[in-house]
Amino acid sequence: MNNKTLKLLSDFVSIQSVSTDRSKYPEMLKAVDFLKKEIKSLGLEVKTYQKDDCPPLIVAKYYLPHDRGIDRKTIGVYAHYDVQPEDPVGEWGSPPFKLTIKNGKIFGRGVADDKGHIIQTLMAIRKIVETQNFASLQKNNIVLIFEGEEETGSKNFEYLINLAKKDLEKIDVFYVLDMGMETSNQPEIFYGLKGLIGFGIEVRTNKQDLHSGVYGNKADNPIQILAELFSKIKDSRTNKILIPHFYDKVKFSLHPSFDIHGITGGYAGEGIKTIIPAMAHAKFSFRLIEDQNPDEIEKLVSDFIKNNLPKGIKYSLKTSGKLDPFCTDINNKYAKATDKIFTEIFGKKTKFSRSGGSIGAVATLSKQFKKPIILTGFTLKDCNIHAPNENIDEKMFEKGIVSLEKIFMLSEVEI
Repeated sequence: MNNKTLKLLSDFVSIQSVSTDRSKYPEMLKAVDFLKKEIKSLGLEVKTYQKDDCPPLIVAKYYLPHDRGIDRKTIGVYAHYDVQPEDPVGEWGSPPFKLTIKNGKIFGRGVADDKGHIIQTLMAIRKIVETQNFASLQKNNIVLIFEGEEETGSKNFEYLINLAKKDLEKIDVFYVLDMGMETSNQPEIFYGLKGLIGFGIEVRTNKQDLHSGVYGNKADNPIQILAELFSKIKDSRTNKILIPHFYDKVKFSLHPSFDIHGITGGYAGEGIKTIIPAMAHAKFSFRLIEDQNPDEIEKLVSDFIKNNLPKGIKYSLKTSGKLDPFCTDINNKYAKATDKIFTEIFGKKTKFSRSGGSIGAVATLSKQFKKPIILTGFTLKDCNIHAPNENIDEKMFEKGIVSLEKIFMLSEVEI
């Protein structure tokens, strides 16, 4: 990797654009300013769209002069500049926001998800710019769409896309660069994503913590109540979700899932504090498959919890995000052309797969514009997305830049 690319990635990773942490909002704006500066240096026109104080949506475009008789294609590229929190920091082998290279891997929060893909995109464009005059060499128009709320469920994405619709309506194909490859040099294109609905629940049983010796077997324990509730939601042996009617629209070749992401309550510090806690909190979510509706699942879950908590228990349940499942037809000329490029660069035939992940923007782009969507990326399965020691493989990163350069240079004959 050349020094220019490494410096750009290092500077970008150093910006702590954690969208789930409101105290990091200035860092989100810093990331936007960083990207605007870099994009403008490539000769693209840059706009930002914002609702209230949500992280801005960046839209950048390069439209070639209209030549009579030439049908220019417009390639849209989606990625996101927000990242996950770095916790637990103690499990990192290097500082999370300082780019570190070790044994052919590049470490840092966001290098895989998804800042690396943004830098790959910008460097692919820069290679074209620096090779020759961009307008004389470039065969397609390019539109970049960089979001700052992917990690929080893309809750304002549809609104912002509508604001930017005039800048996006000419796009012929969307490349969503937020995916990866199962193994080194095995390119993948994904045609399906799971939906997602997340919840936060708080259970309160007492006004204050109680002495377990005095109130044991007398007072309800909110942590135990949550544990029993979750055991009723899912059979831990079969992984089957036990909520009535949850599978009504499920095709059984696909599998929705339920996971608990965290439980807090009581005391878990050094030593022991013999209490019955007054309250407990939990975060959990369901991954949904094609034809499952997040709104319908939300009601099923809400009703189930209401009917399965002990009577008289005070609780609050909040939805933290809803993403629709996505499935698309990959039998199109853009997927075939991309497959050809990947096969040439990586040396293996492209694998077409479904993903268990969820990307809120994808279903929105599909619904709004009804154009082909190519879900792909250049990270590996062991890149530790959302976890300590997030990394990318240096060789795959470089091949990703070459791949994007060729995609942006596709001729009308090739597609």
